[in-house]
Amino acid sequence: MAWNIHFLTTGGMDGMIVNNDIRIRSHVVKNYRGHRQEVCGLKWSASGKQLPSGGMIILFTYGICPRHLQIHQYNGYTG
Repeated sequence: MAWNIHFLTTGGMDGMIVNNDIRIRSHVVKNYRGHRQEVCGLKWSASGKQLPSGGMIILFTYGICPRHLQIHQYNGYTG
């Protein structure tokens, strides 16, 4: 899990990353699928514009805003 102001981002064993806006009743604002295996780590940057996520195979960096993320994949990640 990772916080970004009023967004709580979670990663699951199913490879999904979910952004939740805690201010609203229907709190799930965006789902992302990119990991083929579980999401092992999430951490928003200090600026709140990027979200690196680590998994068993790859590392994704999500940029711009929690509702509209651009996905960049790094295939060489071995973490």
